[in-house]
Amino acid sequence: MNSLREELGGGQPGVPDFRLMLPPGWTTYDTTERTEKELLAKARERLRQAHRPDAYAILAGHVERALAAARKQGAFMMIMAGDDAPSWSTVPVSILGTITQGTPEVSLDRMVADAIERRGARALDGSRHFLRWSDERTVELTGESLGAHTVVYLTPVPGTNRRKALQLTATLAHPVDVDPTTDPQMAAWLQLLDGCIATFAWTSE
Repeated sequence: MNSLREELGGGQPGVPDFRLMLPPGWTTYDTTERTEKELLAKARERLRQAHRPDAYAILAGHVERALAAARKQGAFMMIMAGDDAPSWSTVPVSILGTITQGTPEVSLDRMVADAIERRGARALDGSRHFLRWSDERTVELTGESLGAHTVVYLTPVPGTNRRKALQLTATLAHPVDVDPTTDPQMAAWLQLLDGCIATFAWTSE
């Protein structure tokens, strides 16, 4: 398994080191503007080699919006298929890592209870640590409507007395007329995501 904190050059301050098994070719990125420029430079070269420079402007807009949204959400890492991913694992899925923190007004336990009551959150199968829930919405991308199936995984950060939790948010983009929970290929990917998250472990444990 990969130490994601090591891949991020030390990770997020206050978050212990952890490990997670990822699909073949998937890579962990930080969400800095430097990473954004590196991803766009690689994309520009790939599209040049594929004789599709016209597609760069569209792709650049997608990447810039995605990372800007990630930073706005406080995400410190993003996981997705990398350059070396085999074709079968190159799918429109990304995972964002953020820290959820309780407040004096709303404790983390209250947030968890709300997720159970209002969002149908349940313990992740095969994991003693994670709470899981999902959401479905429609987004606009370059004038086209797409479905966005989001799966949220939440686990307490050790040593914080349940005041902080690591939240991993996986988003699967799909045609609006397709239900990813019943489509065989997409349902298999959702199961694979659950399996990957179930391998998560704090290295101090």
